[in-house]
Amino acid sequence: MARRPRWQRVLVPILLLLVVLVLPVGLGRNVIGAERVSIQVESCDNGGPKGTQRCRGTWNMSDGRVVSGPVGGGVPHAGDRVDGWANDDQATISLMAWLIAPLLVGSALLAAMVGLAVVFLRAGVQRVRRGR
Repeated sequence: MARRPRWQRVLVPILLLLVVLVLPVGLGRNVIGAERVSIQVESCDNGGPKGTQRCRGTWNMSDGRVVSGPVGGGVPHAGDRVDGWANDDQATISLMAWLIAPLLVGSALLAAMVGLAVVFLRAGVQRVRRGR
């Protein structure tokens, strides 16, 4: 089996590390920019399974803008006014709805990085033992 060039052996771990750091932050941007708001639920599409309910609503941002968009993270009903968290394009009933995805993706990527590190270290030890 031919050895990979040095630049590939260095570039792959760097790219994986960037993914581990950047992806959870990208997914967590909703949490970073969220503010507590009161959401007026305007309509809900209840067609389909319970987990696929889609609602839309409006909320007032702290700078005075009125924003309209999807509302998730709970089971609101059309016409309800609920407290929640929102940014410029979406809102949720619970802040945890935005925290779960970054934590799960970050944990999975970190576990993959640790697994790859163990595999590479074991392969290196085996090469040293064989005298390569």
